[in-house]
Amino acid sequence: MREHKAIQAIAALVTAGAVASMIIIGHGGFGASLNPALPRAAGAALARQALSCLKPGGQIMVITRDTDAFQNPASDFLLAGFERELRQAHAGINTLQRLQTDPLRLVEVPSGDFQNWIHHAAAGDVIVSFMGPPLLTPEQRRQLGEIQPAVMAFCPGNWPERVDLRPLFAAGLLRAAVVARPNPTRAASNSGQFDQNFTVVTQANVDDFMAAAEKTPGSQSP
Repeated sequence: MREHKAIQAIAALVTAGAVASMIIIGHGGFGASLNPALPRAAGAALARQALSCLKPGGQIMVITRDTDAFQNPASDFLLAGFERELRQAHAGINTLQRLQTDPLRLVEVPSGDFQNWIHHAAAGDVIVSFMGPPLLTPEQRRQLGEIQPAVMAFCPGNWPERVDLRPLFAAGLLRAAVVARPNPTRAASNSGQFDQNFTVVTQANVDDFMAAAEKTPGSQSP
């Protein structure tokens, strides 16, 4: 009986550890010990890109995680940094889409929702996704035709390994992205320094960024 209880206890600990690891991954790749300065800086960088693409009369839509059901400090700090940068430019978020997500699954926006939001946005609008780029099917891309709004995304963790960003820029589905640098050192991850952990990817440097990411040990081509 004691042996059976011991086995059950060990199994519970292993399960808890696996769940915790999956939650950390789902939280966006900031690591278990979160330095608030890093997501705030990432949010500010996204806001600067959004402001550079916003046209007179245009609106800003933000897609982020709903943190009421499952707390996610990284997402909250990211949004806070984004909003603070906008306020300094006397701008603000017009529409905030909060999506409920399973904390045990990789974070991404449902393709149908992303397609719908892009379709209804106007030229001069900006759509900012804190949950990765628009992963649309070829048919969804065809139905959209010419992309009117400027779309940008926050891509932490292993997004460069999962998705080749080059076709998204070529199709107009991305105008800018804040992307995690492949395999940053632990010291860099804990430093809170934006430039050591992330880089801003645009049409001008996406080819160089993806080529470097594919050559980094531990990464793989999508």
